[in-house]
Amino acid sequence: MDSTNNQWSNLFAGSNPEAEPNFTNMDDVADITQYPNPIPDSYSSLYEELLSKCDFGNFRDNLEKAKIANDIYAKVKFAGGDSLNRLREIRDEAIDKLGIKISTEKKYNSLMEYFNPIQYKEPYDKDLIAQAIDFENNVKKNADNIRQLEQIEIEAKPFILKRSVYFAKKSTEYGDCNNAKLHCCEATNINNELGADSSIQNQIEEIESRINEIETNSLKEEKKENITAIVGFIVLVTIILIVFIIGMNK
Repeated sequence: MDSTNNQWSNLFAGSNPEAEPNFTNMDDVADITQYPNPIPDSYSSLYEELLSKCDFGNFRDNLEKAKIANDIYAKVKFAGGDSLNRLREIRDEAIDKLGIKISTEKKYNSLMEYFNPIQYKEPYDKDLIAQAIDFENNVKKNADNIRQLEQIEIEAKPFILKRSVYFAKKSTEYGDCNNAKLHCCEATNINNELGADSSIQNQIEEIESRINEIETNSLKEEKKENITAIVGFIVLVTIILIVFIIGMNK
């Protein structure tokens, strides 16, 4: 993957490595190169997309490609809609031999959400921002190439792991335990997939401990509020009864 592009160099103040990027100027410094557009997702599944795009009727002007398309179409039908790994193999063959373009819109949008650098500004994380900018630019360059986008996603696993930990911590700061748990779960799964880094696992455990602390304190506060409400209700009923009794004795 390319190193951080020069187009972003003026986002950082001078040569100060701790300086925060000036995100308000992002549109002004965007690369003027026209990136390809993502391929729209207009099919319900890869199976349906391959059947449509590998129809030999699409290649009537090229007899050789028509024969290849007919062969690939038969492979798709034989694989069926549930054989995703096999369909991806056939997809790659179709891309290489027929030059078709496979839908990228969902994958593109998903990766662009991961790599939007602005989301790492508060709290500010210089390293995540620098990596996000790099990955984001690479995604834009390959917006219409499903295999490259999948490769970028694989290469970005360590980044996505750090991102999950980042958002888990951020969520606990806002008291959003449910969101923190989701990010902790994602971080744990990726960390195990990458080889179970002990330092990352320690961070996850610290966050989980903080989540338990927040939830425990929340339950205590809720219990206090319930007790206060019950006591208040009893006092109110008692006052009403006293007033009623006094009224009856007059």
